[in-house]
Amino acid sequence: MKLKIILAGAMLCAITTTGAQAVTKCVALNSSTTCTSSYSQYLDHTDRAATCTTNGVSTPIRGIGICSSTKGVSTVATTTTATELDTSYGTEENNNCWCRMISPAVSRWVFGRSGLSAGDCATECAYSCAFNARDSNFPAFRSALFGSLSD
Repeated sequence: MKLKIILAGAMLCAITTTGAQAVTKCVALNSSTTCTSSYSQYLDHTDRAATCTTNGVSTPIRGIGICSSTKGVSTVATTTTATELDTSYGTEENNNCWCRMISPAVSRWVFGRSGLSAGDCATECAYSCAFNARDSNFPAFRSALFGSLSD
């Protein structure tokens, strides 16, 4: 009986004295961020990677691009975001490219491009996502991508 009390006390002591660990991510990403990547390597792939720099701080990012039947507002990258996307049974309707950053944080889906055939979308979507993140003509895309982050 004494052994059970001692063991229970030791377990209680171990549980109450163990500290909680927390992790905080510090990521400097916004619409003025510049990104570099060899985006041509992302043809025929769903994932992409780049190095993005804000105020001299470089951050490696990883993302994905998928084709969906969910339409964006226009045919080119905009600030349109979504928390979830639809895919259609009729594959030709899955011709809207959507982009998402998955590391160092997870963004919402950001509209990348439409007006492609479903086959071209599957081939070029990650390429379009990398291009939109890299090209200086798309600050609204970067703002939408980096402005919707969560863990």
